[in-house]
Amino acid sequence: MSAKRSILIKQYLPNDQSGSAVEFPRRKFLSFALAGVGSVVLSACGGGAESDLSDATAKSVDTATAKAATTGSADGTIIPPAASITDSAGASWTLVGGVVKKNGASAGYTTQVQMLLWKSGKIYQQNSAGNFWYWSGSAWVATTDPRTATSGASPLFYGVNGHMAYNTGIYQTIGIAAQVKYLKDLGATNYRADVASAGMAQVVADAIKGPFAGSGIAILPVLNPKSNGWNPTLSESAAYTLGYNLAVDCTRPLKGLVQHIECGNELDVPVCISGNGSSSAHWSPAYWPAFRGVIRGMIAGVKAIDPTIKCGVNVGIPMAYRALQMLWSGISPNGSTNGVGGAPLIRWDFTTYHWYKSSGNIQRAGPTGSVDVLQVLKDSFGVPIWLTEWGWSGSKDTPDSAAAYVNTAFAQYLSIKDKYNIQSVMMYCVIDKNYGLINADGVTKNPAYTSFKKFVAANPVSA
Repeated sequence: MSAKRSILIKQYLPNDQSGSAVEFPRRKFLSFALAGVGSVVLSACGGGAESDLSDATAKSVDTATAKAATTGSADGTIIPPAASITDSAGASWTLVGGVVKKNGASAGYTTQVQMLLWKSGKIYQQNSAGNFWYWSGSAWVATTDPRTATSGASPLFYGVNGHMAYNTGIYQTIGIAAQVKYLKDLGATNYRADVASAGMAQVVADAIKGPFAGSGIAILPVLNPKSNGWNPTLSESAAYTLGYNLAVDCTRPLKGLVQHIECGNELDVPVCISGNGSSSAHWSPAYWPAFRGVIRGMIAGVKAIDPTIKCGVNVGIPMAYRALQMLWSGISPNGSTNGVGGAPLIRWDFTTYHWYKSSGNIQRAGPTGSVDVLQVLKDSFGVPIWLTEWGWSGSKDTPDSAAAYVNTAFAQYLSIKDKYNIQSVMMYCVIDKNYGLINADGVTKNPAYTSFKKFVAANPVSA
């Protein structure tokens, strides 16, 4: 996310097990994660006395249901202001005094529900804390706001980077609405934005509820602990605490608004002290604990606030996949080629990586061109892959060669997305002097802008 260079580096982010949208105290949450608890299905929540409908009302609702068309209410129907929702099976859903009713009988939750929503063939509810659940047929299952989140992987494919939460510079000058306009014109459906504080996260949250609402563009926040005092000399416990607090502060305003968060950006750079990162011997035993600790902390912090959010972990050094393998397998560097085991295993939901033109072909990487980095990532972790930064070689490219690279890279990634389960490829970036689709003035479009726009229009990716 900082100024780009010929060798790109990324950090990865570990992910804890997902669960319900209930907020656990930190100690209790960690005990659940360590015990391997997965998602928690809630069948009831809240407190207080029910305000059930009368028998006569229930019979009336049942009679209406029997006559209802089985096509369901219009997609996007919300209570309030609508009085009821008819699902695809003809059942009538109502909301009375914070109580959800299905055909007049209480359905799961008892109180505190503020809204019902019929979306894409499912009934959703939101409580007073802003948490969302959908009805599985027998219970309520934690989820995120279906109006702002993109559920499938494919619609997120064409992405781009930006810095919309900055309070200075060109992104602040042109404003968020202008950024949305550019993204929609490009056909991009995924926008990566760095956040380093609760205030920056609130800017992103307000943007999602404001200019981005109904745009079809998802947001990928990326946590930046470097701007909060992280450095590789910290102890693992201090790094964990820093990462945890940052994640908690940034996730709170984003809860219910995003489905994915990337934990950290290029944190591997100062930890790799020799070689290209492909061997455990290339990584500093002294700096590794701070690297591992902050990643563990960020994952735990995100999940403590919203267990449904998927966490991504990255490295940015082109051949630094070994760092991810070590985190996943509980290996620490000790100067040897293989390292030493015994550390906690770290898990994440999707692997993120950076790859630029200067690094060559990601399928034929390394000094001899013999390493398929994408295959390594797929085989090592078995989770979706996101290239959260890719781009040309900055000032080393002419405007025309940069435009040509956009076509070449897009064509390659589109052709192999299913083979490697690549969910998103996010170009760096919308506005930048050397790497931007638009010049630093925020107005002048480069030839690469046209290449991006034309390729996306000619090669749509749908759910």
